[in-house]
Amino acid sequence: MNTSHKNCIVAELKALAQKESQSKIARKAGVSTATISQMINNNWDLIRDEMWQKVKINLHINWDWQTADTTNLKALNQLLSAAQKRSMSIAISHNAGAGKSHTYRLYERTFENVIYLECKNYWTKKSFARQLCTACGVADSGTVEQMIERFIANMKSLHKALVIFDQVDKLKDSQLDLFMDFYNDLDGHCGFILSGVPALKKRIERGCQLDKIGFRELRSRIGRKYISLKEVSEKDVKAICNANGVDDEQVINEIYNTCEGDLRRVRRSIDQYFLMKEVA
Repeated sequence: MNTSHKNCIVAELKALAQKESQSKIARKAGVSTATISQMINNNWDLIRDEMWQKVKINLHINWDWQTADTTNLKALNQLLSAAQKRSMSIAISHNAGAGKSHTYRLYERTFENVIYLECKNYWTKKSFARQLCTACGVADSGTVEQMIERFIANMKSLHKALVIFDQVDKLKDSQLDLFMDFYNDLDGHCGFILSGVPALKKRIERGCQLDKIGFRELRSRIGRKYISLKEVSEKDVKAICNANGVDDEQVINEIYNTCEGDLRRVRRSIDQYFLMKEVA
């Protein structure tokens, strides 16, 4: 990893240190507090490249991609801000590739007291509890009960916090049901975002129809509403292309026509465009 990349990581660490302690940053990054301190203070001699790479990946630091001010990014930022200020619980159910995850991570980096968790379908209840603790920078050891209580205690200590559960439709029912405990303990103090693909809405509604335990309560807590986003427009694709160095109108038009409303495909097309230029 070259010096320029290390400087990018340090700049990100310094920005994060303005919002939270170095110990919390270290837990999120999966390294020691001493390592974070040494990085920030430019004491790099004993820090291996593998450690830099670990911090980069765990903190989702990306210097190869520029964010564009798309329609959905603006709309999501407004929703997240409202949920955080008013301690609301909101469900967002929309197709993959609309820019949800990217916006959530950007919002977490920008604002204080925001916890972001990208859910996985292989998690057990214990691994879910452990990841919750890691996401908010507290110790991730002990029993499930101890970790959940530690997570809730941490959230109670924050002013107007927001927890974003991304890809929440991947959680098993027993883990999804924990949201009710979080809501009940933090109602009026903390906002929640439950985000997923359209299967999230179908799953909750199906659970209500089958009278599965907790699903009616869950639907009630999110106001019985599922927010959808706008389809990706040509203007959005052009903004992303321009922000990342693609100005050829013909290329932009081709990227838009082949992306099928998926911003991940837009990124792959931009990467392929530059790859082909290098090969040529």
